[in-house]
Amino acid sequence: MAWTSIAKHGTDELFLASGSLPFYERVIKYPESLDEIYFNQPGIETIDEGYKIPHLVGGTDKARATLVLTQAHINRLKKWLSTQSPTLEYVSSFSVACAYVWSCIAKARARTGEQKGENDNDGDDDLERFIFPVDWRPRIHPPLPPTYFGNCLGPCITTLTKRSLLAGNKGFQTATELVGKALSETLKTKDALLNDADTWLERAYEPVLMIGVSGTPKMKVYDIDFGWGKPKKHETPSIDYNGSISVNASKDSAGDIEIGISLPTKQMDAFISISRDELENTFYDQDE
Repeated sequence: MAWTSIAKHGTDELFLASGSLPFYERVIKYPESLDEIYFNQPGIETIDEGYKIPHLVGGTDKARATLVLTQAHINRLKKWLSTQSPTLEYVSSFSVACAYVWSCIAKARARTGEQKGENDNDGDDDLERFIFPVDWRPRIHPPLPPTYFGNCLGPCITTLTKRSLLAGNKGFQTATELVGKALSETLKTKDALLNDADTWLERAYEPVLMIGVSGTPKMKVYDIDFGWGKPKKHETPSIDYNGSISVNASKDSAGDIEIGISLPTKQMDAFISISRDELENTFYDQDE
């Protein structure tokens, strides 16, 4: 916000007048052992001048697509869930969108017979993990200001022990229950942010099939303007090689969610077909 305001207007006067100054104090205390754990974690690449992302060197069979779940789509999915799982602890637009895409990817893998994924070399054939970041700034005690200039994210991790459940008729319901339960349990730990921090990397690099999330709808990337206009298209390069999806607020409406996906070509074709069919048929609202 500071950078774009100053770049666009050629002065810092407007930004200073807003009162949203960055908060630079290093107020989060974390165990010193975390640094050692990180640097000794198998799978962490050494980044130097000659570093190249291994999965992007050479050819690839992957294709990219952007799925936009409109507010109408999300409301339709929530309404369906309210009848199928009325006791769900946590249902948000973010969790519903992530669960829907997770289940559609699982069904696409099953349809094509391509069950392997990123980080799935020698792991358990039936385990599947979904991991996404949580903004801890307002959720720790005492809460940090929204302008805290530092890393204050924690992972929210959920693990499925029977992969076939995601590809079944109740795949979306199962995914939503898993994501919602993980969020509910994580957000209850306001005073224990770093209690299990020493296991984060171990779980993130365990060789099991894993889908991660990059981004958040709260970060309005399409509102960024350095003075030459707002972005026409936002892409997250890392999803091409780390098995993640990107999640952002849509360009056309703040209530819509834009999801970037990178899959092998056959899986992508199946994903597009499955996601379109389910939105138009399975979750179609007769009242609309």
